[in-house]
Amino acid sequence: MSKRRRAAPDRAAPNRVAPDRAAPDRAAPDRAAPDRAADGGSRRKRGQVVARTTPASIVRKLVLPGFVVVALVAVAGIFVLSGGLGGSSGSAVSAVRPILGDAAAPVVIHEYGDFQCPSCGSFARSVEPQLRAAYIDTGKVRLVWHDFAWIGAESRDAANAARCAGDQGRFWEFHDLLYSSQNGENQGAFSRARLKAMGPALALDAVRFDACVDAGTYSSAVEADFADVRSKGFNGTPTFVIGNQRIVGAQPFEVFANIIDAQLGLR
Repeated sequence: MSKRRRAAPDRAAPNRVAPDRAAPDRAAPDRAAPDRAADGGSRRKRGQVVARTTPASIVRKLVLPGFVVVALVAVAGIFVLSGGLGGSSGSAVSAVRPILGDAAAPVVIHEYGDFQCPSCGSFARSVEPQLRAAYIDTGKVRLVWHDFAWIGAESRDAANAARCAGDQGRFWEFHDLLYSSQNGENQGAFSRARLKAMGPALALDAVRFDACVDAGTYSSAVEADFADVRSKGFNGTPTFVIGNQRIVGAQPFEVFANIIDAQLGLR
């Protein structure tokens, strides 16, 4: 009797852009996304920074309203998007774009992130503080936030709650609190009840904040950001745009610094 060999676990490298793969009896995925990787690597366009990596270790099925798709997901680096968002309960409101730093800073980083995305959390906890100290707090860079809330309902609720905190001047503090509170995806970590429970830590007006969270006041703004992301062809979180260059994934500080310094004329 032959011994049954145990399959060795796949080991994922960070920062992989994995291709969307439709189920055999489903329609093929969109092919318009410019930064979609093929054949286990990533396709690099002019003016774009994308890491090449080995195959991802997790095959993840995303169940979204109206269809089922299968995506390969790396353990760290970036998460890959397939599909669209569900409906929104919030009515259209005038939403202020969250910006961190001096409005007159010469270099702008546009960040597209999801509060449930582990790779986004890794960036927020490790790389972003370095960017703040070296460039944002010194007036050289401003960081502009765009919601790329695709992982599920808790992503959208968290994005809405962060905008609600922003009504009281606490968007970035709530942003940091969310990323330090990640605990799985769509498992209750960012339920509306828990989001409201975070308010006191930032001394938010509970009546105003809770009402905003319950009403989904900024749901339309969050979905408008998602539509913008799709129109740009982005398919992974986090994604960053600095000038004419795109960075995909939780890349090291040095990757950002090289691009920023070049734009500042320091290289």
